[in-house]
Amino acid sequence: MDREAVLARVADAAASPVGTLESWKHRTGGKVVGCLSCMPPFAPEELVHAAGMLPAGIWGAEIPVSRADAKIQSFACSVARTALELALRDSLAVCDGFLFPFTCDAFQNLSEIWKLSVDRPCFQLVVPRKVDADRVRVYLAAELGRLKGELESLAGKRVSDEALGASIRVYNENRCLMRELDRVRAGDPAFLPARRMLDLVLASCFLPREEHSALLRDLLATRSGKDNGRKQDRAGPGTGVPVLLTGIMPRPVAILDVMEEAGLRVLGDDMGMGSLYHGIEVPESGDPLQALAQGYTGYPACSTLHDPARNRGASLVRRARQTGAEGVLVFATKFCEPEYFDYPGLKEDLEKEGLPVLLLETELGMGVPGPIRTRVEAFVETLRGRRSAGPPAGG
Repeated sequence: MDREAVLARVADAAASPVGTLESWKHRTGGKVVGCLSCMPPFAPEELVHAAGMLPAGIWGAEIPVSRADAKIQSFACSVARTALELALRDSLAVCDGFLFPFTCDAFQNLSEIWKLSVDRPCFQLVVPRKVDADRVRVYLAAELGRLKGELESLAGKRVSDEALGASIRVYNENRCLMRELDRVRAGDPAFLPARRMLDLVLASCFLPREEHSALLRDLLATRSGKDNGRKQDRAGPGTGVPVLLTGIMPRPVAILDVMEEAGLRVLGDDMGMGSLYHGIEVPESGDPLQALAQGYTGYPACSTLHDPARNRGASLVRRARQTGAEGVLVFATKFCEPEYFDYPGLKEDLEKEGLPVLLLETELGMGVPGPIRTRVEAFVETLRGRRSAGPPAGG
């Protein structure tokens, strides 16, 4: 499949998640488990896959909230609120069950509201926040074993160690391909503009991973051509000021267009709906539940994990030095407590190393207000001004 065909398939899956999931159910007769996702995505999708079901990432939606206001506080984040709105509108009827990993207070509370609002099985997984001890992995392996039994009941079949091991390999291959794509676009941002990269991440939430991996292999195979069919892209993001993204997710997606129109080009990210989604490696030998516990406590530094050995600011600085990024944009979803607790220290770490930071407070369904466009344009001018003044500190 050529590059444009791959990107068209990916964009269609990202834009039409329900249709994509319904098509899979029609072809296979299988069940879909909606995995409520936030940063980072702690839902152990391998367990769902091994049971012959399709895990579907639910990251909220860019829709106005009306019905959910009667059940959840207005100061809950828009990811939780719009996800509940989808459920109350019956827009998630394609899902046969729902999985809630407890990444924050909002999603822990959401699971209880959901169970009272939706007449389908709901599963919960408590992922430890503090992950710098062996006993954490022992606990998580036990929790995964409990969840495995619940998913087996929904699927109507037993999940063998062999089946789970095979699913781990499928997901590891997909993550490896996504990391390779990250590496390629860091060296050649015109190969994959930010919005198309987001489409690829979103598509992985709705397509079987085997199909998604096949699309990634086809896409990566196109990078060796004379111009890779990228003439139109080169005129835009390939000529801008290089930056990295961090935070929860780059949504509303129109902000990515605003950034590139203003003169930025994205070299990479460490976002929940981004590189954190494929930022782990699960061991492929030994007990598969213990392997999952080891992998899912091995995420890079983020605002929902506590490990003194993982410094998010230092990680971003290293990546900026490796890629040549000249600034960092923080996408902070409004009312996200973990992210806002992290921000002051993150900003200090980055600016101490000469990396300017721009915080963009976003909310699903908000569109792109004029002040955000103005702030992005001002940030571009700041970065260009630094270029004329000389290299950044530590560069």
